[in-house]
Amino acid sequence: MKKKRHNLISIIKNDLFLNYKIHLILFIAIILSSLCVVMTVYQTRLLMIKEEKLFLIKQKQREQHSLLKKYT
Repeated sequence: MKKKRHNLISIIKNDLFLNYKIHLILFIAIILSSLCVVMTVYQTRLLMIKEEKLFLIKQKQREQHSLLKKYT
């Protein structure tokens, strides 16, 4: 007598797709949303760093301009 072997991965996959479609869709939506938040925060930090560098450059130029005015 042969025992029939079941593939656990296929059983889980079939169960998810047949019975828990909405749960699976919501889970994927949550993952995508969290990835978008992480990417937005990363891009915002990069822009803030650029803005700070530009501010420091502008401040240095003002200081140089002020010194030039003072000594000319």
